[in-house]
Amino acid sequence: MSAERSLVMIPGPTNVDPSVLRALAKPTASHVSPSFAATFKRALEDLKKVMMTSGDVFVVSGSGTLAMEMAVANIVESSDKVLVVSNGYFGDRFLDVVSRFTDGVEKLSLEWGKAADPGKIKEKLGQRNYKAVIVVHVDTSTGVANDAREISRVVKDRGALFILDTVCSLGGMEIRVDEWGIDICLSGSQKALAIPPGLAILSASKEALDARAKRKTKVQSYYMDFENWLSVMQDPSKYFATPPVNMIYALAESLEMILSEGLEKRYARHAAIAKAMRSALNKIGLRIVAEERGRADTMTAAYYPEGIDDGAFRSNMATRHGIIVAGGLGQLRGKIFRVGHMGNVAPNDLIATIGAVEASLSQLGYSFPLGEGVGAAIESLRKSYEVR
Repeated sequence: MSAERSLVMIPGPTNVDPSVLRALAKPTASHVSPSFAATFKRALEDLKKVMMTSGDVFVVSGSGTLAMEMAVANIVESSDKVLVVSNGYFGDRFLDVVSRFTDGVEKLSLEWGKAADPGKIKEKLGQRNYKAVIVVHVDTSTGVANDAREISRVVKDRGALFILDTVCSLGGMEIRVDEWGIDICLSGSQKALAIPPGLAILSASKEALDARAKRKTKVQSYYMDFENWLSVMQDPSKYFATPPVNMIYALAESLEMILSEGLEKRYARHAAIAKAMRSALNKIGLRIVAEERGRADTMTAAYYPEGIDDGAFRSNMATRHGIIVAGGLGQLRGKIFRVGHMGNVAPNDLIATIGAVEASLSQLGYSFPLGEGVGAAIESLRKSYEVR
């Protein structure tokens, strides 16, 4: 099947709407022109609405990984104690990031596939004082969603800064930065915000900016320093470093689409599609990686049935059905496949994906009643949309 017709159903990059692609194709303006500054300003204000914050936000050239490092670089010094809560590949990766800035980093290691227990975090925080606590909201390696609101309450009760990685949730699941007390909320452009890779996105509370201002040492990066970017984010006609002009056009267009859909409606759409995906996979006998009490609405990971080879399955999906899904990461490599259903994904995309999953598993020797997964998904969607 032609690559141009492939349906990309991985947990990012996600499918980009034609209107966003057209925004990318606009002539590149001067990055200090009044017209571009107005577009950038509108994008920043709309981003605040999506993040539900009245604080400062930052949009810079880079990826979610840069946003991770930028969050740490600004508030962590070599003598600081930092706790990383990890129940997946990206929690472990955050540990590596923090270790570049301080030897005082500790990991609260939790089982992959299980949501972080706020009680265990509270117990750990009672053992010593930490400057910051870092949690991944949705770990893309497992599809587990951690209870950010409750964890934030526990962290703030201990007086620590709370850093939340929302790379795989912002724009698809509820995030209330101010209400939940998130000091730094970080994300990227290529997942539920539904634009191409290329932007590192953060919000910073007054407490986080105060921590940056009270540092005893310089931020160990010129490019990542909040102080260098802050004046630009407050007034995009000012200059620090050249912004990615066309990516800002795309961001402005996508955020306008998100707000036009309505945040609550968008979250409900993601929840309905996620429920349908899980219903389908359960119906054909596949086991979901994430435990039931902590499942993301933006992606799903499932274990292969015995005897199904990872490479053969994903190759079959791509070459015979034109649908791209992702394999496992870390300790789950070769054991699972991952499906992204966020951003612009619609019910028909989901049904096509489930049909391809069924066909591929059957073609590779897994025996089950064909069509039951598709039927379960359709019934789940019907019920969800009746409720709405």
